[in-house]
Amino acid sequence: VIATGGDPVGAGTSEAAVMGLLLRGHGVPESKICLEHRAQNTLQNAWEILPMLPKGCERILLVTSDFHMPRAAYLFEAVLASRGLNLTVVQYPVDINCRAARATPELNPTVCSAINAQSTLKRLQNEARFIRDEVEQIGLKQHIPGTEIQPLPEWRLKQALMEVEELLNRTAS
Repeated sequence: VIATGGDPVGAGTSEAAVMGLLLRGHGVPESKICLEHRAQNTLQNAWEILPMLPKGCERILLVTSDFHMPRAAYLFEAVLASRGLNLTVVQYPVDINCRAARATPELNPTVCSAINAQSTLKRLQNEARFIRDEVEQIGLKQHIPGTEIQPLPEWRLKQALMEVEELLNRTAS
């Protein structure tokens, strides 16, 4: 299992370290967990795990918040395509609350609170904005220094936006 993420909000703990604690708390042996602490955004998450993937890897099981999955899957697919990797991204969206973190006593509760401070509606609005800004406006140019990731075909972008809009509609009603 590769847990990826730095400390983009300055909480004092990397996202990878938090996920490592959660994984160990659910019985995953430490020897099966790889931590990537550098990534500061989703595009960097995808980029930074590439050298960590095992030889012969054919698919990635992408686990992230349900509200974040459309954008995360799009960005992981774009990074893989930019490197000529024909890997399948299998989406495994999870509930956005922090129940699992509360069951892990070693985890600082302020980290969980900081991660989950926004309402679901606000998160989904931000996800839609991020998709439009990152892909439509800047073309994925500003997230990995010295590297430009090419956007996927227009239909795939529209699919990601539609998925976020469906989540927004369900949340608003």
